[in-house]
Amino acid sequence: MKFLVTVLALLVAFPAAASAAGELDAVAGAVVLTVTGKIKQINREKFDPVRDGFIAFHEREFDRAMLEEIGMEEAEIDFDGWEGPIRFQGPRLIDVLNEAGWRKGSRITTLALDGFGTKISNYDIKAHGWILATRGNDKPFGIGQCGPL
Repeated sequence: MKFLVTVLALLVAFPAAASAAGELDAVAGAVVLTVTGKIKQINREKFDPVRDGFIAFHEREFDRAMLEEIGMEEAEIDFDGWEGPIRFQGPRLIDVLNEAGWRKGSRITTLALDGFGTKISNYDIKAHGWILATRGNDKPFGIGQCGPL
């Protein structure tokens, strides 16, 4: 089975705020993923236009440790021009969305720090084993190394 890997990243320069819902853990490390939209599980305070200038909504934030606690999957990918195959490791996209309480719509929209974005249909989310790779060959991704996700 062919695995698809998506790179989805939003890195926030400010430390995470305490849990807005009062029941979910606040982010302890650097935020590497923010899920917004029609979700039920939030851990972020209300939008602040001074502090939150990067995007207009912060509903559910994840640091690397939180993502990896969801569960790790692995996909080995080999492209022409690479020195060899890379084992990408990270949680399944559907598991991350479910952790955020995603109210399944027709699609999601991704946006990376470099401005790359794409839309992924609900059908494709369910039909493919998408992972949000946090590591390659057991090493955490950094900015500029396909990361942080």
